[in-house]
Amino acid sequence: MKKITIFTFLISNLLLANTRTAEHNAAAEKFYNWHFFENGRGMSISPNLSKLMWMLGADNRDGPLGDSEAGATSFIERRYGFIERNKKLMGVFKVKYKNMEIGVLGCTACHSGKAAGIIIPGLGNKTIDPYKVGRDTYKIQRFWGSRSSNPDYKYIYNKAQHFAKITSDKKISSLTRGLVPDSTIKTFFYEDQGLPYPKDMGRAQVKVPHLWGIGAKREAGIFNDGSLSGDNYAWIFGAELFASDSGEHLRNVLPQIKWLTDEVLSKLLPPKYPFTINNALAAKGKVLYKSSCLKCHGPHHLDAKKNPIYTAPKVIPKNKVNTDSEKLLAISPEFVARVEQSSLSDILTFNYDLVQKGYFAPKLWGIWSRFPYLHNGSVPNLYQLMIRPEERSKIFSMYRAGDKHRFDEKNIGLTLFTKNEYAKMLRKAKKGDRDIYFIEREGQSNVGHFIKGFEKFTKEDRLALVEYLKTL
Repeated sequence: MKKITIFTFLISNLLLANTRTAEHNAAAEKFYNWHFFENGRGMSISPNLSKLMWMLGADNRDGPLGDSEAGATSFIERRYGFIERNKKLMGVFKVKYKNMEIGVLGCTACHSGKAAGIIIPGLGNKTIDPYKVGRDTYKIQRFWGSRSSNPDYKYIYNKAQHFAKITSDKKISSLTRGLVPDSTIKTFFYEDQGLPYPKDMGRAQVKVPHLWGIGAKREAGIFNDGSLSGDNYAWIFGAELFASDSGEHLRNVLPQIKWLTDEVLSKLLPPKYPFTINNALAAKGKVLYKSSCLKCHGPHHLDAKKNPIYTAPKVIPKNKVNTDSEKLLAISPEFVARVEQSSLSDILTFNYDLVQKGYFAPKLWGIWSRFPYLHNGSVPNLYQLMIRPEERSKIFSMYRAGDKHRFDEKNIGLTLFTKNEYAKMLRKAKKGDRDIYFIEREGQSNVGHFIKGFEKFTKEDRLALVEYLKTL
């Protein structure tokens, strides 16, 4: 009887685990195919411009954009950093609307990416280049359909051009692929009040955040510092806001945002480390984690089904974490005033006790996949987070950063330039090469995240802690 009970318990837990995996897979498919185009509004390009893809040789079926065998999809993946999945571009759709074909960007253009060659739903896209997308799109659209007299066409065309122009504004755009400038979102609130947006408001560049555990994170605030309240879900839509050009659009899709967050993103699991883990070394690393990292990042508990229990992160004051402050400065009194006087002031609110105080010490589920590290992506691997900032790499490549050959299994993160490559690549970085992360660019400093406990670490200690972090 006892053996039957144990067997039943094991089978029951196995079925529950399989159910949770199935929920994750179903949620991922929904997320992959989701966008917020509605009544002509949303993140889109000029009508019928997507047909240019088919002129380049891709297929013409409805649905996700492109066919890699024709070459167009692969070209776009390399140049702009979109991710290719099943021979299609993720997060890029063509939608039929009023006898027009609209190219629409969906969530996963930025919010799903690759690590070690594995596509991971909800992982920030490491290679997306919004500046280059906007710059090239703006140039192409100037000669594509600008003379149309159809009012529906003109509305979407003008909105798409405006979106592209702001994204490629050199004063506020990102300086490196893999980073997105939060200041583009700020432009909406000036235009909402009929004001020109200031060109000196900074860039507020951040890497695209991961989305598993967003429910717990939302309770603490959105996204890197918690200053934006997550109580009513609306800030989650921020990236789409300036592209849609309409507060009404946000209000109309807010129920969808809530549903997507609670019923889809909540089902996402962090990716398990795909390679071998040295369990003995990880056990040593777990002890080091408790003595050096636990105070800020907190515990990471599993439920009875061995799934993560998501909890809210802590905000660590700026004078303790000491990372680049450009993102914090973006939440300025001027910006707060613009939001509070906007047409969306009732659903876009702030956590006033957190404004400009510091950054999240994020929970570390799936941390192996979330390189480069810190809110601005300035540290290429986990090992370098535990050494002094002045010893960290000043430059590293972001080109094809999610591919398997770019993954460093030992240090967990990106491979670095060799000694023979370094001098040449540093010259390219100083000239503004967008494929190379360079810590001397605005908002991209790699300072901070070096605690007293790290001073005592040996090389072996650091590698042990890295090994433990693979298990989360």
